[in-house]
Amino acid sequence: MTSGVLLPGYLAFILGVPHFLDIESSGTKEVGVAYSAQAVANAFIERAQKGEIRDLTPMKLQKLLFYVQSWYLRDHEGTPLMDDHFARWTYGPVIPSLYHDIKYYGARPVTSKISTALKKDGDFKIVTPSIMDDDEEAQEYIDLVIETYGGLSGPRLSWLTHEPGTAWSMGPPDGGFIPHDHMALHIHPPERMPESDAETV
Repeated sequence: MTSGVLLPGYLAFILGVPHFLDIESSGTKEVGVAYSAQAVANAFIERAQKGEIRDLTPMKLQKLLFYVQSWYLRDHEGTPLMDDHFARWTYGPVIPSLYHDIKYYGARPVTSKISTALKKDGDFKIVTPSIMDDDEEAQEYIDLVIETYGGLSGPRLSWLTHEPGTAWSMGPPDGGFIPHDHMALHIHPPERMPESDAETV
């Protein structure tokens, strides 16, 4: 029996609140919170609109999302920040659904937040997923990832994900999903990873 409220995905999306997920840990049930990839992507896009990130191309956005998910998984014993999965593509980790949301930008910076039309009670509603304003921890992780990786280009970030010993490198670039435990434990080559759980990126 779980102690949280389980919201259907579409309802959580419309209301602008995260999904509740049951996380199995040490034989007990814990309740974790995960946002849609679009919600977290919009947090990065908003910061780019404010001038806090330069040249936020689709490639760069995907890689920043990969790093924020990886560090969050590492620091939260496998609990994800986002409720989507990364696939091994030729140019690094990619969330396939998000790729289709922003692919028309090509190599140009993403300039607008991601919105979608949902049908509810016979009417269509345009919604723009976002992280809750009072979720200070999620916002902090995004800011730390920007501070650490935001100055790098999309190709440079792609190169970092390709280094031997990283989660992406542990399988062929055949579109298969990257397991969360690989992401948490193999963010960078072993010699560049902290020995204990990182408090920051």
